[in-house]
Amino acid sequence: MSESLSRREILLRHNAGLFEGCFIRCDGSGREHERFGSRLEVADRAGTIHADLTNLSTGQVRSMAFREPPAVMQISEAGHWSLGPDRIGPWPWVCELCLVWGDRRRRVVVRHSSVGLDSLVLVCESRPGGCDEAPEAPLQLRPNDLPPQQQRWAIPAPAACTVTAMGQRVPAGSSEAVALHWQPEPGVSLQLWRRYSEHGLLLEP
Repeated sequence: MSESLSRREILLRHNAGLFEGCFIRCDGSGREHERFGSRLEVADRAGTIHADLTNLSTGQVRSMAFREPPAVMQISEAGHWSLGPDRIGPWPWVCELCLVWGDRRRRVVVRHSSVGLDSLVLVCESRPGGCDEAPEAPLQLRPNDLPPQQQRWAIPAPAACTVTAMGQRVPAGSSEAVALHWQPEPGVSLQLWRRYSEHGLLLEP
């Protein structure tokens, strides 16, 4: 992490402002169940970071606020970040990963049940005026031939990213991981992993 910038400053430098996008929610088999346009505003107001997400279909707004990024939020020097529990076990858990490239972002929210993958949400976002990069509806993802403990789901163009997630929860005493891979343009490959040890403890990125 840069010595001149704090985690908070890095997060805001790359992620503050207004993003317009599309949320696509798929079930554990990769089948699209819901899609809606979104507007996300991230701003520092009087020392508190506010993130306000608007569902453009319903007008519903969901908000969160914090003065400092949570300790469990892993933030890279490039502004990529992930959020999830500091410890996992044989119970449901959720994590979110975000890759940033200029005025564009890719986010995924991966929800696990106690036995396997429960749902996967893809978010394609850009600054106002950016191009719409969401894949055509309805989306039907199919995992590759990796063992079900680590399936790779390819999101078709123009979204063009890949999610690695647990199709089935691994036995106790095994490590678990979720990853997001994205090639925002030719010759540029971004990836972000959130890993947990065989004891269920969050590992350093």
